[in-house]
Amino acid sequence: MGTADQLIAQGVPEALWKFMRESCHLAFDTFRPLPGAQLPEPARRLLDHARDMTSTLAEFHGAPLRVDVLQTRRTEELYLREVFLRTTATGRLVEYGVLAVALAQFSAEQRAAVEAGGAPLGALLHRFQIPFASAPIGFFAATAADIAATPLAAHAKGECYGRLNCLSKPSREPLAWILEILPPA
Repeated sequence: MGTADQLIAQGVPEALWKFMRESCHLAFDTFRPLPGAQLPEPARRLLDHARDMTSTLAEFHGAPLRVDVLQTRRTEELYLREVFLRTTATGRLVEYGVLAVALAQFSAEQRAAVEAGGAPLGALLHRFQIPFASAPIGFFAATAADIAATPLAAHAKGECYGRLNCLSKPSREPLAWILEILPPA
């Protein structure tokens, strides 16, 4: 079973998989799965945990983060977007992400904020005081060739590490599935 099969088997919506493959041009089947314990530092510290990446990366880089929305799609149930997370202080790229947000789990005001694209999802969860649990599905390494057709390629001159994560309500209804890739250290 390949990486994509393993991750889809974990309940990732087909719409997210299709968006990653067709719109974001991710060669997901070439990503190399890794146990979290085998990620090199600082990727291990930044990825192998049960917190949201917005808070983790903001703390690590010592600055709040902003989101650059690269593209979006919407299905009946999901809001899909491809993003960069950058520090507000210097604009440094700290993450490339592709996410699917389960819109039905949010109020109208919260959905509007998510779709406005003005803040990272993690920041919105905290702003609206939405309780959530973070549960990484899997970790991986991606070579420059794996991400060559993505906007991250211009910033990646070596191997990148990432995770596929699911954010859920404490009652286990999924809020979002997020592919999170760090640029090379």
